[in-house]
Amino acid sequence: MSNSNFWLAHEPEGKFNLLELANTQRAITNFVKILTEREIKVDFHANNDSDSMTDGKRITISSTINMHNLDSVVGTALHEAAHCKYTNFSVLKYIKNSLYEQKIESGHDMVATLLNFIEDRRIDHLMYKDAPGYQIYYRSMYERYFYSKTVDKALKGPEYREENWESYLFRIINIFNKNTDFDALKCLPTIYKAIDLKNIDRLKNTKDSLGLAITLYKLLSMHFMTMTPQERKEQNKLNNYHSKNNNPPSKEETKKVFAKQEQFVNGKIHKTGSSKKEINQIEAINKSNIKEDRISAVDKNGVKRSDCKVHIIDGITESLLDSNLYGIFNQTDFLHRDNIDEGINLGKKLLRKLQITNEQVTLASKRLKSGKIDARRVYAANFENDIFYKIDRANYKPISIHLSIDGSGSMQGEKWKQVLTNTIALGYVSLHMKNIDLTISIRTTGVDPSLSSQTAHIPLLVLAFDSKKHTLRDLKKLARYKTYGLTPEGMCLNALSKYIPNSSYYLDSYLINMSDGFPTFESSKFVYKGKTAILDTAKAVNNIKKKGVNVLSYFIETDIVSIKTNELIKDFRTMYGKSATFIDPKNVHQITKTLNNLFLKRDLVS
Repeated sequence: MSNSNFWLAHEPEGKFNLLELANTQRAITNFVKILTEREIKVDFHANNDSDSMTDGKRITISSTINMHNLDSVVGTALHEAAHCKYTNFSVLKYIKNSLYEQKIESGHDMVATLLNFIEDRRIDHLMYKDAPGYQIYYRSMYERYFYSKTVDKALKGPEYREENWESYLFRIINIFNKNTDFDALKCLPTIYKAIDLKNIDRLKNTKDSLGLAITLYKLLSMHFMTMTPQERKEQNKLNNYHSKNNNPPSKEETKKVFAKQEQFVNGKIHKTGSSKKEINQIEAINKSNIKEDRISAVDKNGVKRSDCKVHIIDGITESLLDSNLYGIFNQTDFLHRDNIDEGINLGKKLLRKLQITNEQVTLASKRLKSGKIDARRVYAANFENDIFYKIDRANYKPISIHLSIDGSGSMQGEKWKQVLTNTIALGYVSLHMKNIDLTISIRTTGVDPSLSSQTAHIPLLVLAFDSKKHTLRDLKKLARYKTYGLTPEGMCLNALSKYIPNSSYYLDSYLINMSDGFPTFESSKFVYKGKTAILDTAKAVNNIKKKGVNVLSYFIETDIVSIKTNELIKDFRTMYGKSATFIDPKNVHQITKTLNNLFLKRDLVS
């Protein structure tokens, strides 16, 4: 079982899709922030970006992630985060200067590799001590890159037993493997003693690690310099004599594993890249806080499915608009700019009528036996007078309205223009009224970024506006929305339920629905339409009503030549109740009038 199962929403099958990659990136970013106590960007490696190691300011991870390698990916990111926290990158940058001070004229690459190896040991020790909760990810990382059957066999085998730099580097990198053979090379025991892993915390910083790396380099340089060719030949023969593996891996296989380890030590781990487009889409998912909800729905055959997916977009961000992740936004607001201005002007007119609900009712009760002293009565008081007073204050009862709009393709044209104008008006009012909260959501379908096919659609619930946290600028972004897709009515309402607050003594909660069609959604494995979808939507609406939420639903009429009017009315009221109303597209302002009357209710709470 992957340790990441504890924070994954669900266990993906196969390679992670864009949404799953974004969730993983978000989780790793949080881990890195906790570890480093800094805002360090975690990115996926781009195909045309060769910098795949941390520079202390950002961390890159591979985009080829599945449940099999997820823990090791997290471990690698944490390892790079530890470098960001503990490593002095200027020391790594100016190794040549240090070698010059030590009067060493060559060996830069070898010293750099030895330094990276020692620095890894130093920061890993700090990680294990300061962040024990991350040890499981570290172990997965080392199991992937160091602790393999190939390495175990190779350490006992005949490869890398010659007295040269390459052999020593392979043996040093794996010196703490339980299968290490200290008889493989003459100076290996001396090097092991010099590293002294049990007391690695004696190295207080990267400069200390460099000092040890230079010491090891000098030790080996002197060893090679003092050996004659004959001595080297005899020592190689003795080293091979100690080989204990009769079934070693091939030379090519061993070299491949060693190359992988050397890349890790030098911070050049191979990472499968993503295209710039995919990276922009992942960024859009993260910045828009897009989530995947699993809801229950009934297919056209009456079979209940409990694993139906609905993507929830929390807010219309700039990155979402720029990437057009689901194909539901226009490039500019040109088409609906006039509707936005018209809606704001309408909102200003409504606001002037609604100022009464911002008032506070104050009642002062005087001549009481207890409370606060009335200073105006003290001068005339005697022992028989009551000189206390109390002030009672009451506010108009807050109203929470969730305005949910059908954003499917059939709403385009005059219908959407009218709906948008009135929606903007109500949004403007909510921004200026302290006890009216308005949330606007759009129900539709979009191109599924989790799948490669451009015809694969996913139900979408766009939480486009929330007066408690958004501004007029956010409200205006509705002008960029493009009516598109199908009508996954009940599926989206099931996902929407958790975002609508319960009614209570202190709050009136409403769901206002505007739509022009009936539940329809089709994918390769799931068809949602017909009578079963209508009943499923009715059930979703009833579940919302059980929370004490008042549901007002408006059917914006369209050409219904192919549908019997009586049947249409019956089915719509089956879904939303007897209070469901049918209105002409040109009279959408009727909805605004209804809500205007709703706002003027004078229910007081203390």
